[in-house]
This record gives sequence, structure tokens and C-alpha cells, in this order.
Amino acid sequence: MHRLFSILVIASVLIPVPALAQEDIEPRTVGGRGVNAIGFSGFIDRFSSSESSFPTLITLQVDLSRFLTSRIVVRGGMIGSTPLGEDEDDARSGPGATALHARGAALYYFTPQSIASAYAGLEYRTPLTNRADKEAGTALGMAGVEASLSSRASVFVQGGYGMRLTRGDEGERQSRLVGDIGFRIRF
Repeated sequence: MHRLFSILVIASVLIPVPALAQEDIEPRTVGGRGVNAIGFSGFIDRFSSSESSFPTLITLQVDLSRFLTSRIVVRGGMIGSTPLGEDEDDARSGPGATALHARGAALYYFTPQSIASAYAGLEYRTPLTNRADKEAGTALGMAGVEASLSSRASVFVQGGYGMRLTRGDEGERQSRLVGDIGFRIRF
């Protein structure tokens, strides 16, 4: 009996037996080198200046992200915006107008190999429609948190503050405050 027990112990060590607990599960991480994702979000956006009053905008966006390194991400996309509670007959151009915008960002993720990561970076936005006569876009400092829901899906919350690169009609600087929430799907 002792000999049979010894043979079974040696066989269990030498012969690989698939364990029920071992599965091919992709890790739940925010990202890593070469990871691509498509994101969808909605948010609020507000320009302000000492000389002008602008409406709050409701926006929807879609973006594509790529991790160039294990921590550095480039992101580009499109944003559609419309004023909240304003008469649509008011034909406005520039800040506060209904418009389609292009955006591009460079971001640094602090812990992308984990289930959640804070990130920060710079973003540039410019309107493609309803542009003001002189329009150079807006530069924003962005910060946010992204958390993985599964190996393919994550949610994020981010905010940013920046300045319009073109001065207003009275020569004043116009600041911009944005905040959004959305989800990303890896592909």
C-alpha cells in the first residue's frame, strides 16, 4: 500500500493534469503597450470669460486610443455639442455654438497594468463647423481615472481645464471647463 501511494504521488507531480480552476482568462487591466480602444462618452462643457456669457454645452464624443508604450497613450476623436436650453434659432458661431469638433490628446497613465489607473495629460480641441472668424482651438490640461470592468471593457471619469487659444471680441482670455463620463472597449 505504501508503494502504491508513492507511485500515485510521483505520478501526480510528473503528469500534468488540467486543473478546473485554471482558465485562459485575460487579465483585467486598463491597458498596456499596443492596446487599442474605442471610447464613447457624454459630458458637459462650459466656456467663460470676464466679457461674455456662454451657454453650457451638452456633448457626445467618440474616440480612438492607442498605448504607444506601457504608460503613454495618444487619443483622437470627434465631439458633437449643442447648447443646453437655448433657442435653436439663435445662429451662433465660435464658443457655445452647436458644432462638430476634432480632438487629440497625449496622456500618461500612472498604473495601467492594474484594474484602475489615474491619468493626466494635454488635449487640443478645435471646431470643424460653426467656427468663429479667428479660431485656433482650445488647449486643456486633463486628468481622470479609468477602471477595468472586464478584459475588454472599462469605464472612465475625467475633467479638464484650459484656455481658448484665440482671444474674445474684447481681447479677453476665455477659459474652458469640461467633465465627462464614458466607457471604452478594447479591440
